[in-house]
This record gives sequence, C-alpha cells and structure tokens, in this order.
Amino acid sequence: MRRVLMLAGAAGAAAVAAIGVGCGSSGDTGTATAPGIGTDAEAVIAACIGKIGVIAPFTGTDEGDGIQMNWARVSLDNFNREHGTDFQIEPMDSTKGVPQVKAAARALAADDEVVGVVGPHTSDFVAAAGPILDAAKLAYVSPSATNVSLTDGRLKGFYRVVANDSVQAPTIGQVALGDLKGKKVAILDNPDPYANGLADGVEAYVTKAGVPVTRQEISIATKDYTDVINKIPADTDVVVLSLSSPDAAQRIVQQMKKKGRDPAFIGGDALFVLDRFNPVGAYVVSFTPDLRKSDTGDNVMRLYKAVFGSLATFGGPAFGATQAVASAALRTCKDGRASRDGVWTALPTTKIKESVLGQDIEFTTDHELKNGRFYVYRIGHDDYQPLN
Repeated sequence: MRRVLMLAGAAGAAAVAAIGVGCGSSGDTGTATAPGIGTDAEAVIAACIGKIGVIAPFTGTDEGDGIQMNWARVSLDNFNREHGTDFQIEPMDSTKGVPQVKAAARALAADDEVVGVVGPHTSDFVAAAGPILDAAKLAYVSPSATNVSLTDGRLKGFYRVVANDSVQAPTIGQVALGDLKGKKVAILDNPDPYANGLADGVEAYVTKAGVPVTRQEISIATKDYTDVINKIPADTDVVVLSLSSPDAAQRIVQQMKKKGRDPAFIGGDALFVLDRFNPVGAYVVSFTPDLRKSDTGDNVMRLYKAVFGSLATFGGPAFGATQAVASAALRTCKDGRASRDGVWTALPTTKIKESVLGQDIEFTTDHELKNGRFYVYRIGHDDYQPLN
C-alpha cells in the first residue's frame, strides 16, 4: 500500500492532540478494557516504562490523515491499563513525504528512550526509514506497507501485521476469474512501485490461467481518459485498477460508464477509501477485515469511538502493530524499563492471540504476518459489503 488507507471519520490532527502527546496509564478514555484483546505479555506483572515511536501522517488534509496515529494511541492506552505499564507514544508526522520520514527516523534513533517503532505506513517510507532504524537497532512494525521486497532480508528490523502483495495479486485474480468469471481482463496501472508490482502479479495470475489480458500504464494526473478507454477491447468484462490514486480510479470508472462501458471493476488496496472511490457494485480488496464482524474488533471499535466520537471501522492494523511492539517491550522489561535490544530480540516470538485482525498476530522467520490474507469487499451505497 502506498498511502494511508483507513476509513476516517472527523478525527484528524486535532483529534490526535485530544489524547495528549503521551499515552500513559493515567490517560483513561472513560471506557472499560475490552475483553479478548490481551497479549502474551499478560504473565509479566511489574510496571514498565519506555517510548514507542509512531511514524504516520496526522497534519495533512486528507480524510485518512490521523487515523493510524489515533488507533496507535487507543491501542497503547488500552495496553497500559491492562498491564499497569506507562509506555508513551512519540508521534512523528510523515505527511510531507520521504524527507520528513527520514528526519523522523533520525530523531527516534537519537532518542535513547525510544525502544520500538510503529510504522512507517507506506512501502516507500519503509524503504527510506528502514536503514536508519536498522542502524539504531530499532525494530519497526508497519500496519500497512505491502511491497513484497521489504522482507527480502535487507531490512533487518522490519515487520508487518498485514499480508504482502504476493497475497493481494492472487486474491484479485481469484475474484476476476472465479467470482466474476472474467473472459477478458484489462489491467490499468501507473508509474509507481506499488502499482506496477501489483499489476505484475495480477497479470501473471491471469496469464497463467490462459485468460486474455491487456495492460496499460497510465498517468493518474490525467483528467480525460478517453484515449485510455478506447484502447480497452470492447469485449473486456473485467477491469483491474492497480492504481495508487483513488481519485484517478473514480474518474476512469465514471468516464467508462458515460461511454456505455460497464465491465466489472476491481481495485487494489490503495482504492480502499470510500469517500474517494465509491462506484456502487465495484470491488476492492484490503488487508483489513471489517472489525464489526468479530467480538474483539467490535469491542475495540467502541474504545475508539469513546475517544474520537466517530468510527474508523477498518483501522485495526495500527492497533495490532502497537500491541506487538508494546508486548515485546513488556516481555523483556528489566528493572522497570524497556529496551531496544529487548524489543529487537522479542518481536520474532511475539504472539497476540485473537487480535483485532480476526487472527493471531505472529511472525514468520522473514518477519511476515503468519497466515496473512486480503479481504474482498463489494461497494454498496455508503458502505462496504464483505465477500469473504
């Protein structure tokens, strides 16, 4: 995933500030601790202190800005209440792109009290910050970076709590050829590592199945897609939108419909932004389950709503990533203080049972989420309808 892809309510930078800079055990949200969201740190009794850095956007104007930071805060508040710890969040903004992310990583690396990091949230930001965090032996858990190459061994401290694009591409292919029974597929992508990589995977899946496929690389800045649409064969019945821009995808669908073209549309996880990509009947995939569908997720949703007053239904990965870092910190706490070495050592064996993601959070030897999957949704009127 290239950008923040959580559904947002009204919460933004102001809401982030509402909880305060630190999330300590005194920061009560006024809600009871949700059952079923404990961690493998429960056996540790002693209190513990330390900072957990969170690299995420929270000062921008996009509807999704602030959501991951908000979820991290709710998660750590809940963790502190459950375990009597006093972990604090060190929020680092990433709204302005790679230079700001690198500066954030350097600042966290220089702060000896920071013992682990949640984020960064996009694959390119992980690639930029990773070497800096690795050099400082700061382990970092992303809630949303999906590029396959991030776990090729070069980034030693990187983990993620979502499946990667090698899982996403077959999921899209299965929907296109299985659920939709596509006979001719068109793929649109744009010049971007995320978009190109996902398109490569989908194209390989469709080609292997023996189904005809065409592909175009387009500009997401284009306003009139007539030329692009005219190049899509008239008998194409499924169009895969492997794009990094929900707005561009929305324009393409609208313009195709105006021209009387009505194939099935499937979008990658970058289009999982309902206020910007919402053609009724289109499909999108996401690494995030609908939290309302499990008791654990529903309880966490109530915790979030109690603080921010609006629902961000698909924000679970940031909650889970924060749990993972905090759990590793507590398991290796010594003399009341967490350490970087402890988090670095403990994360490979950390396990969050019955997490908000609808599965246990634990990691493979290459730091991937065990049994990670993508979820398929059909876009309805102002809502997503889960298919799996």
